[in-house]
Amino acid sequence: MAIDTAPVRPIRMRFDFGRLDADDDVLSLDWWRRWVLLDGSRTVLAVVIAAALFAFLAAVSRSGFTPLTDLQPIFYIYGSLISGNLTLITVVVSINQLLLGRQLMTPDQLRQQIEGAIDYRQDVEDSARTVAPAEPLGFLRLLTENTRRKAQQLGGLSTTEAGEAVDEEIDNIVEEITENIDEVVRLLSESDPSMFNVLSTTLSTNYAREINRLRRLDRETDDFPRYLNEWREDLIANLQNMDIARQYFKTIYLQEELASLSKVLLYTGLLSVSAISATLLLFTGPGGTTVTRGVLEYLVPAVVAVGLFPLVLLFTYILRTATVTRRTAAIVPFTTPTQEQ
Repeated sequence: MAIDTAPVRPIRMRFDFGRLDADDDVLSLDWWRRWVLLDGSRTVLAVVIAAALFAFLAAVSRSGFTPLTDLQPIFYIYGSLISGNLTLITVVVSINQLLLGRQLMTPDQLRQQIEGAIDYRQDVEDSARTVAPAEPLGFLRLLTENTRRKAQQLGGLSTTEAGEAVDEEIDNIVEEITENIDEVVRLLSESDPSMFNVLSTTLSTNYAREINRLRRLDRETDDFPRYLNEWREDLIANLQNMDIARQYFKTIYLQEELASLSKVLLYTGLLSVSAISATLLLFTGPGGTTVTRGVLEYLVPAVVAVGLFPLVLLFTYILRTATVTRRTAAIVPFTTPTQEQ
């Protein structure tokens, strides 16, 4: 019997900036990579990048390679920053139109969407034999705990009567699912109820391999007990429901993230245009500028960093949304190597 025994990749712990446990290795490259891609505050990351950009430009400005005697190139830079930020404001309008387009539905479409969500919720409640919470955090916790219970029940019903190979394979599958779900439950108990924190606990949970192994037990094993079929199918259904929840929460998160992005881009874009425009007034004096060279060496890098801040902020948001989308691209019964990283 050929059974895929590839181990489940463990779920990595989610870290929050400013809240570290004693055993968190903040010097680890993986920690910083995950903080930059997912866990870190997008605003904090944007400020750090903008500060690094300012430091670099200030170093170039004071290096002696930029005499700052001809101010015309500075006008070109400022003009480009103003037009670029105005373009970003246009992007904000496009994002809002995209979000609005997803929300505008006919009554029939709304009814179908609501009925589909109700049917899915009813399936979860029937399996758990309790009413599921309305909040994503409580709902996902109920779903994961019920799935863990189903896995334990299947493992408890498995006996050596099924054959040593089948019994060992079921025990391995149940052990891997249990360890995986225990980590998710632990992370959920430590999470705040924000949509991203709920979603982040499931970014590495794709049970396509486990579902495939459970299905192969019946297809490739002659002595698989019939009485285990119902429990096996019940566990498979719960694993599939977990993937449905993850994909649905991802949809809600992306809508919230794009709405938040459009708001902060609008705020920072208007502030950047105002700051650059106000700085341009300093160059209206009879000598071309009313500030000294020493001030100009820091003023120009600061204005450029402020002007590029909306673009940097857009970069940080897109970095996280692209990472989330990449980690959840495949749905059960398929998986990809990137989803298990």
